Amino acid sequence: MSRRISRLRRAVSAGGATSSSSSSSRPSNLRSTEPTTAATANAIVSLVAAGGDGGSLEADLDRLGPPLSDAAVSAALRALTERGIPACRFFAWLSRHRGVSPSARAHNLLVQNAGRLADYPAMARALDQVSARRLPLTEQAFAFLEAAARSSSSVDDAVTATLKTLDGAGGPCRASGVFSLVKALASIGEFDAAVWVIEETAMRASYYNVLLAAKCKDGDFRGACEVFDEMRKGSCDPNANSWNYLLGCLLKNGRATEACDLVETMERSGPDDIPNSLTYEILTYHACKAGKMDSARKILDQMFLEKLTPRITIHTAFIKGYFYTGRIEDACDYVRAMSTRDTHSTNRNYSLLAKLLHKSGRNIEAGRVLYELMEKGLRPDHSAYVTVSKGLHKMGRGDLCAELKSLFQKFIVQSGLEH
Repeated sequence: MSRRISRLRRAVSAGGATSSSSSSSRPSNLRSTEPTTAATANAIVSLVAAGGDGGSLEADLDRLGPPLSDAAVSAALRALTERGIPACRFFAWLSRHRGVSPSARAHNLLVQNAGRLADYPAMARALDQVSARRLPLTEQAFAFLEAAARSSSSVDDAVTATLKTLDGAGGPCRASGVFSLVKALASIGEFDAAVWVIEETAMRASYYNVLLAAKCKDGDFRGACEVFDEMRKGSCDPNANSWNYLLGCLLKNGRATEACDLVETMERSGPDDIPNSLTYEILTYHACKAGKMDSARKILDQMFLEKLTPRITIHTAFIKGYFYTGRIEDACDYVRAMSTRDTHSTNRNYSLLAKLLHKSGRNIEAGRVLYELMEKGLRPDHSAYVTVSKGLHKMGRGDLCAELKSLFQKFIVQSGLEH
């Protein structure tokens, strides 16, 4: 364990939309949608805004024509929310309309509409529909809280009422709803309200990690540490993701020494799955980004010793890191070495290397890389093959193009036989 800590320490050291609720006649924000979608959505909004006694609204909606697209429905629901117009009657018609099954996005927008109007009985009915279809709630459902936070009214009242409504819904709808509610509050900087929701529901690492992610994204390491400490005080053990958020924040802000200390702390206080593969990916990525390729390689070797499989993003960071520091031969050697140490990445690694060589004007070398890959019996990415072939043809090396084409066509024939 101590040797592992020291190796990691040396490696890291070196590598070290909201608008007014007025229902006036101002135009809805539909300009960014396709013309037909915008026209349909505007027609829906106009009909719903006009209302209609009895079944006249439903009759007018029936005359809209063929089944509505999800884009048109979503645009209409957003516009109704912006104008402070209840969408429940339109949604009820939509749910009964032949050929139309409201999407998960539409259901979330209906919840948002009810929240924007502070109509919590309507929100409860919307959540019942979400539960009936076993759909997940997303941040979109709680986007109305941004308006509450910006207005003179307190966001706390809206959060309290929303959580009470979620409690009434229960089941999976509540579970996804609480997580998305915490996420929505963190995204608008309402951390106190988010912590209150966590304390009122369940002190889970996944909930606290949402707050950690938001703090780290803003570069607020001190605030992230406060959240981290709050987890421990609440008897909620940080998981690997919790530690990784802190590590990424330190490295992103050039605080390599503190990152070293954090890695050691992770080793001493974390369970067996800390650090995990993502920890190594963070370390290698930042080392490669800093051009410390030898240090990054040591971290990767440690990862293999721990029997962890690197993701393709790690290989991408290495290949680009070597390439952009002028160590092209090392990039080639890395790709060849990984073809035996991590065979699942071979196709992607060779294809990326070929593209980079082509981009730098080394078309013949790029062709050789693809030839080497196909000689191994592996098919390159089609885009890499086409790009390199065009480059070779342009420079008058039709002979090399023909060789690559001959090998590549074998894969096409083989694919045809398999089907």
